[in-house]
This record gives sequence, C-alpha cells and structure tokens, in this order.
Amino acid sequence: MGRLSEIAVERVEWEISLFCRFQYRHAFAVRGNPVLIDFDRPETWPADVVDFLSGHLEVLCDWLGDQQFASPDQFDQIIGELAEVIRPHDILAWHCTRLTAREAGVIRAEGMFLPTVETLMMRIDAAQAEGAFPPAVAEGFRRRHQGGSPTRTGRIWFLFTRPCNDEGVADFFRFWGGEAIYAAIDRDPKLGPALRSTGIPSVVEAALPVSYFVDGLGLEIDMAEKFCAWRAGRRGSGIPHDRTRVPIPAEIIRRIITFDDLEFAVLTGCASYHDPLKN
Repeated sequence: MGRLSEIAVERVEWEISLFCRFQYRHAFAVRGNPVLIDFDRPETWPADVVDFLSGHLEVLCDWLGDQQFASPDQFDQIIGELAEVIRPHDILAWHCTRLTAREAGVIRAEGMFLPTVETLMMRIDAAQAEGAFPPAVAEGFRRRHQGGSPTRTGRIWFLFTRPCNDEGVADFFRFWGGEAIYAAIDRDPKLGPALRSTGIPSVVEAALPVSYFVDGLGLEIDMAEKFCAWRAGRRGSGIPHDRTRVPIPAEIIRRIITFDDLEFAVLTGCASYHDPLKN
C-alpha cells in the first residue's frame, strides 16, 4: 500500500472512530450485575428467569402446544411479565458478516456503529483505499447500494442461537458489505466477484443487554418456547433473532471468530453448507 493510500485509510479510520464515539455517547450506561442468558442452554439461564418460567410452565406449554385450556390473555400477561424479568440481564448473540482485517480491528477497538448510508460510504472508501477493489468497483457500490432501506438503516441484526447451519446466514459470510450492497449486485458479473473476494467470513459474538431490544421481535416468546421444549426433552426449533437500534460498545463485544479460526467451522457448521463456504 502506498503512502497516499495509507493516509486515506488513516483519514477514514479517524472519521469512523469519531462517528463511533458520537453514537456511543448515550448507548452504554453502568448497570448492576446482569447474568448472561445463553439461549441454547436453558439449564444455565438466570435463576429468576427459570423460577418465573417454571411457575407458569403449565399455561405456557399448553398455549404453545395443544391449547386445551390456556387463554390468549393469560399467555400475553405471562409474556409481558417475562419481558420485565429478563430485561436486567444480558443475552449472548452473534452477528454474521464478512470483514476486512482493518474492520475487525475497528470493531474490537471502537465497537459496532449503527449502519447508515454515511457509514456505508465510509466502509467503501476505506476498503478502496486499502486496495480491496479498484475505484470503478467502489463507484458501482456507491451507485447501486440499498443502504437507505428502512429495514437496514439504523439497525444491527443478531442471532440469539448459534449459527450452526446455512439457513438465512450463508450470504452474509459470502458477500462483503451486508445486504445493503449484495442484495442488489451479488450476481453482477463485475461487482459481484469483488464482494466475494473482500474480507473474510466472520462472526461477532457479543453479550448484549436485553434492554437493547425493548421494541423487539419476540425474544420473550422464543424463550418460553425454548424452555417448554427443554422441559419436554426436545431441542426446540426456530432461529431467534432481532435487531438493535443501539450501537454496540467495544466493552460488550466478546470476540470475533473468523473463517481461519478452527472454532468457526464448529460454530457455523459451514462444512455442511449446500454450497460450501470459502474464504
């Protein structure tokens, strides 16, 4: 990398760092002593959560099963109370993506900022400056991205269960830039290959405050279903996930597992993907 390129990368990194600090200003407050919820392992859930679910097990399992006697009002009330029980705790979560080494370093040092068109342009500028793709490809990304989509901007998506198969996550590993870029151009003969060659498949593991999902997509119901299945000796089904509208401080990011790590294959099950995953 030439000196001019190094200066360009340093400039973008400074802008990203400044942007992160602005976003995080109100994102992370000192809290009590939250217990970590590992969704896949109900036997390790916090005692207050287990006690609450155990006390309402009969109604929950009936409503989520045969619905012989439980009413929707009963179920809704229990789920509403469960939301308050889990709110003080953290939950183990995974973000599936494709990162350059520099981007992974930024996440470790600064955390994860909320995606916007502005931050997407920063990513493109930085990747181009470090030689990931030529200017013409970068310009194609800038023209054809979907970073302003209301389902993407200002949201970071996480799984609450380990991404142990390719259902719904494989393309996040295959294409750099996330859906904001690849959704429109992954099959483009000129731009698509650059998305596949930039970065490396990565999983960002974090311990997120449940309070980050106050307007969530149903974590409480997912936990009730998982608990009932566990008590019945079943594994349960579904892929619980949700989006946070809060930037993720570096302090709560546990690690980044990349394709080169031995644990990546174990965590993602990528060896059994229908279309084998490549670096």
